[in-house]
Amino acid sequence: MLVLSRHRDETIMIGDEIELTVVDIRGDKVRLGIKAPVQVAVHRKEVYDAIRLENKQAAQISQSAAAAIGQAKRVAGGSSVSSNHSMRGASAVDRRRQ
Repeated sequence: MLVLSRHRDETIMIGDEIELTVVDIRGDKVRLGIKAPVQVAVHRKEVYDAIRLENKQAAQISQSAAAAIGQAKRVAGGSSVSSNHSMRGASAVDRRRQ
């Protein structure tokens, strides 16, 4: 980890496009200003960790949902009705969508 000392209103550059400026110092708190391109996500660490955890949980739910759908298709035989006989009463447009 690189450790730098800065005073109020001094800036650190990260690459060519990210500026980190010490805006204020009050007791043991430091306020930082960050200028970064829109495509660079900037979050406090605790927010970043919460986002990652939520995304991980959502991915697990999606995987288990996909597995449940696959299991349901196997139990049901995995076939969909597509014959014209079963489409009796459906319009020609409906049949083309099938």
